[in-house]
Amino acid sequence: MPLNPTAPLSHEIEKAYFALKRLLSMVPDSNKTDENLDGSNFIAHIIAYQIGWGQLLISWYEAGVQQKKIIMPGEGFSTWNYSALAERFRQKYHLDGAIQQIALLDQTVHAILVFVEKEYQSGQLDKTGVWDWCTLPSGKMWPLSKWVQVNTVAPYKRAASSIKKFLSRNIFNQ
Repeated sequence: MPLNPTAPLSHEIEKAYFALKRLLSMVPDSNKTDENLDGSNFIAHIIAYQIGWGQLLISWYEAGVQQKKIIMPGEGFSTWNYSALAERFRQKYHLDGAIQQIALLDQTVHAILVFVEKEYQSGQLDKTGVWDWCTLPSGKMWPLSKWVQVNTVAPYKRAASSIKKFLSRNIFNQ
């Protein structure tokens, strides 16, 4: 991701994302692609979840730039049904394996960093009231930076924590 970011948020995103990628690189390839008896794959689901939220974030931003009506949380959803969103992400972004998934996640993170840098340079990243879609149902307005942070840094850290637990269980079970 050669972007040479200057925004503090970009540095936070990169730090959390690179920590996540480091942990993903420690997961044996078979654990990235093999499915459990119930058809699930923990690592593939974690990656799909990160891609899904990143793609939603990009779609909200792009629609906002184009001054289009933004469907929240995403097309086909009128409420914040996190379980249903996660299932959609699993189905849509499971792809044909870990290499493809991680490549798409890299692209997604890069696209987010590009718009974060653009908005940071324009002075719009930390202002409230710029982006209608950054207003919570309660009416509270968040700056774009907060919305991005909640949908990138925090989930990357949660995913890294889950992968650490997965790795520690698997190391001791070998």
